[in-house]
Amino acid sequence: MKFIFTTINVLVVFNFGIIAQELKINDSDIDLHTNLKNSITLSLQYLQKTQRQQTSVGHWYKGEWPTQMCMERGFLLLGKKKEIEDSNCFGVASIHNTLAQIYLANPEYSNIPDMLDLSFQKILDYKNEQTFNFWNLLPPNRKLKKGDVIGKQPLVRRPTNYDLRTGYINKAANVVDDADDTSLGLIATNLRKRIKEREHEDDTLAKINYPIAPIFDKYRDQNRANWHWYNYLHAYNRHTGAYMTWLGQEYQFEEWSVVKGLLHNAIFYLPISECYPHPYKSYIPYGSNDVDGVVNANVLYTLSLYNELNAKGVEPAIKYIERKCKSRNFDRVGSYYPNRYQFPYAVTQAYTNGVDQLEKSVGYLVKYLLETQDEDGGWSSRRVVSKRDRLQSTAYCLNALVNSGDIEGNKTKVAIEKAIKFLQNKAITDADGLHWKGGVFFSGGTVVRNHLVWKSDAYTTVIITNAFTKYKKYLEKTTNQQAALPKH
Repeated sequence: MKFIFTTINVLVVFNFGIIAQELKINDSDIDLHTNLKNSITLSLQYLQKTQRQQTSVGHWYKGEWPTQMCMERGFLLLGKKKEIEDSNCFGVASIHNTLAQIYLANPEYSNIPDMLDLSFQKILDYKNEQTFNFWNLLPPNRKLKKGDVIGKQPLVRRPTNYDLRTGYINKAANVVDDADDTSLGLIATNLRKRIKEREHEDDTLAKINYPIAPIFDKYRDQNRANWHWYNYLHAYNRHTGAYMTWLGQEYQFEEWSVVKGLLHNAIFYLPISECYPHPYKSYIPYGSNDVDGVVNANVLYTLSLYNELNAKGVEPAIKYIERKCKSRNFDRVGSYYPNRYQFPYAVTQAYTNGVDQLEKSVGYLVKYLLETQDEDGGWSSRRVVSKRDRLQSTAYCLNALVNSGDIEGNKTKVAIEKAIKFLQNKAITDADGLHWKGGVFFSGGTVVRNHLVWKSDAYTTVIITNAFTKYKKYLEKTTNQQAALPKH
């Protein structure tokens, strides 16, 4: 089988070269195609070699890739600057889903299925009936209430290795299931189903026998007796009808006001505050649900895959995203995403996966991305996001431009190729293959969004690889179209 795929690859490159000679295609396009092909092969090799093959109890789990939970700078109750490996649904599911996208479009990459099988088993560990959680369900690291007996406590959601020293933070880590991780888990299940059907395999693990829209429609920004202080401060309209982040019941005021919200946050350490986490009870951070632009885009992407874009919250989410795209205020559009370019990435991911209603939003984003690209082909996030986080920003922007499609009509070819060159110059080659240094792809949100963040070389590598495979196919398609033209 490996011999067959190798032969096919050689023939593709050979034929591409012959066609290029006949049509007098630019040498730069031929070189770029070759470079992309080599980068993709080596980066997939890296992902295969760095995936955990066995569980190390208390450290990491089989099927995932190394992800770092990082304190970028010291913060009250969370400790000093440090980086600790962390297991979470967001990391493993994001990588799994991107690999699945690559494989569905490029079945010649025969080392991907084994990685998918291994990681999907781990993703299921985060499932709680119909929804998914960010963290594993584990024994507490300490007593959480009077009378506790170590070893006989209920399980809680928490980081695998990161030392949460205070009782308050340990209780606060036990978060409820959320729309983001639920989206990722459902996307993983759907993509697995498509792959197994194409390969004529039956897989009970990939079957969802219930509509998914009610999961998200139950928690929407409407008729609420609360308002998250972060949304209030950053001019989010109330009662947008958009999807909220947490799939749980928030604290209910008789009537919300700024004064009441500030008072509860001022006494966050007291049990009477909405912000106070109680032992063994799933917790919504600060007691208030919130609206996040990236989360809404991810939910729309999920609903599209399941053909449920008739859900109640879809139209309000589309309008909400469109307003944010038009405003260009991307630094604060994602409570849990401090990189301003993760929003364009998420919106175009939804668009390219069937949410056609986002076309107008994508138009705003393409214009913004072309205007903000640096001369060297990269993009820059805010200074406080890992010192401008240029590599991660460029990875998101390249994906966004490729996902937007219509490269000729949008006049994005030059910008895309400059971005590819920028990223290729940042690539690291070692014994495992080729990869990129991970940047910030998630954060603790709100007050700690620039302090407590997650990074992963594997995550950054796989999203860059996905953009490379899409642009490689574009070059091949363009060549084939030109070859089909009548000769004069």
